[in-house]
Amino acid sequence: MKNRATVLGLGETGLASALFLRRRGYEVFVSDSEHSDLLETRAARLRDEGIPYELGSHSLEKIGESDWILISPGVSPASPVYRALKTKEIPMVSEIEVASWFSQGPVTAVTGTTGKTTVTTLLHQIYEANGLPSVLCGNIGNPWIGEIDHLTSATEVVLEVSSFQLAHTVSLRPQLGILINIGLNHLDWHPDMGDYVASKLRLFQNQGAEEHALLCRSDQEKYFPNFQFRSQVIDFAKEQGENLNEKLLYGVTRLRGLDPAKTKAVLDQFQGIEHRLERVAEIDGIQYVNDSKCTSLEALVWGLEKFCDKKVILLAGGHAKGADFRTVRSWLTKKLKRGIVYGEAKELLSDSWRGAAPLVQTNDLPEAFREAVKIAKSGDVVLLSPACASFDQFPNYKERGELFKKLVREVGAPLV
Repeated sequence: MKNRATVLGLGETGLASALFLRRRGYEVFVSDSEHSDLLETRAARLRDEGIPYELGSHSLEKIGESDWILISPGVSPASPVYRALKTKEIPMVSEIEVASWFSQGPVTAVTGTTGKTTVTTLLHQIYEANGLPSVLCGNIGNPWIGEIDHLTSATEVVLEVSSFQLAHTVSLRPQLGILINIGLNHLDWHPDMGDYVASKLRLFQNQGAEEHALLCRSDQEKYFPNFQFRSQVIDFAKEQGENLNEKLLYGVTRLRGLDPAKTKAVLDQFQGIEHRLERVAEIDGIQYVNDSKCTSLEALVWGLEKFCDKKVILLAGGHAKGADFRTVRSWLTKKLKRGIVYGEAKELLSDSWRGAAPLVQTNDLPEAFREAVKIAKSGDVVLLSPACASFDQFPNYKERGELFKKLVREVGAPLV
């Protein structure tokens, strides 16, 4: 790529990218359409490094002078700035694409509709348990580009990648690419399911005969039967009674020649990840569970499976992503004592789920939580599992989950 780059979006990844590119000698400009105290704090770092920027708007003329653009996943293809830049035919790439140009170590890249964070976290721990230096980065919240200067050719890069990030890759070539699953998701960003699947498959587009692709054959048959793999394809299809994640992880263990006993030890000791079916407290016999990372219907069903019938008081809502919420009605009928819907998607959820379970409609998460506390009895589970993005009321799922935990703490002392 040529020397002049615009970083579009000043999130954590945008800041790390701008600083990295400046250190590598690029002429960098940063543009973000929002304006906030947090962005001003990040902008102060740019000023310290002499990097020009703008907040509160996008100057298309200035951005158009760039040779290429590093684009944030938060910039939707439907947005005016994206459409305008597309007409200028300026190359747009994601942070993981740029990081791949400079990274030295072998890459294990994981994508899928649900379960990405759990699998990447466990793979990182398994590699380290086997004595392999490893770094965990990507969509999990640690930008890959911010780790480049600390990597060696021996460092295993364990990378969580989203469809947004993959959509703007050109040369990414992981030694091991893992597609956990595919389900309907993110149709607020992708124009249709075909585009969503195509973005996921970019994980494998540059692989050759010496690399490996791990996936479920049933997903291939349903969603991409004609995709031509050049890498070695390994099927980790789930059989009756099997744990899919465990099967996948033991498959990687065998493929990499690692010690299965160490993999078992990692799995046995794993306590889960924050905001993913995180048990916050049990108060007066009521369990409070934070599953704020649940932003899809597949993740909602996965979570509901873990609880006994008719015990769940579900808090769901936020920004809908184009999914058909009617498809989970049978699960609600089976599992819910009550559903409490809130936020931007409350009307859609109410219309989709009416009659499947008793429903209450509220405006925001605190109101939904207060309603749940009124209803809950000993033996019940108050489950925040929104099945929606957080962007209507929160900047991300983490802040949504932190608010839920704060509300629980106000009820009584948490277990952890």
